[in-house]
Amino acid sequence: MITNANYWDEFRNLPAKNYTCGHPSCGKDVGADKGWIHRKHTSSNLVQPDGYIYLCPLCKNPTFFDISSGLQLPGVSLGSEVQHLPSEVEPIWSEIRTCTSHGAFTSAVLSGRKLLMHIAVEQGAKPGLNFVHYVDYLIDNHYAPPNSRSWVDKIRTYGNEATHEIVLKTKDEADDILTFLEMLLKFIYEFPGRVLPPPP
Repeated sequence: MITNANYWDEFRNLPAKNYTCGHPSCGKDVGADKGWIHRKHTSSNLVQPDGYIYLCPLCKNPTFFDISSGLQLPGVSLGSEVQHLPSEVEPIWSEIRTCTSHGAFTSAVLSGRKLLMHIAVEQGAKPGLNFVHYVDYLIDNHYAPPNSRSWVDKIRTYGNEATHEIVLKTKDEADDILTFLEMLLKFIYEFPGRVLPPPP
C-alpha cells in the first residue's frame, strides 16, 4: 500500500454508475463499473477516495468525476448536433458546445455572439457591422422565427454583458443562448436541408 501520497489505484471494478458520456463522439447514456479511483490522505492520515475515472463501455473514453464537487469532465455538452450546416458554421457550433462541456460558459456566450454575427453575414448582411445590426438583420429578414424578439433581446443582453462588463456567465445563460442558436441553425439550415436536394 502506498502511504503519504495521493495516487490512482490500478484499473479495477468500481461501484456501478449511470451517466451521460460527455465525449462528442459518444454522448450516450451509459452504465459503467470499471475504471480508476484516486485516493488522498486526509489530515487524520486516513486514505479516502476523492475522484473516479469511469471508462465508457461504448466509446471506451474516460470520464472523471470529482467526489466533493460532483464535477464531471468532460461534461455533457449543451445543445445538440445540427445537420446540413455549412463548413464555416459547423466548427463554430461544435466549439461552442465543447465549451459548455468544460464549464466554460462565458466563452460559450461570447462564441455564440460570434456565431450569430457569422450566420447573418452568411445570409447576406454586410460584414464589419455591429452585433445589434446583425441581430436586427436576422429578424427583419425573417431568418429568426416569428415571436422570437424576446429571445433576441436576451441574447443581445448576454452578449453585451460578456463582452463589455467584468462578469461571468452562468450555465443557465449559456443554455439560453444555445437554445436560441440551435433553433436558428435548424430553421435556416437543417429543415431546408432535409427537403431540398443538395446543390449540383
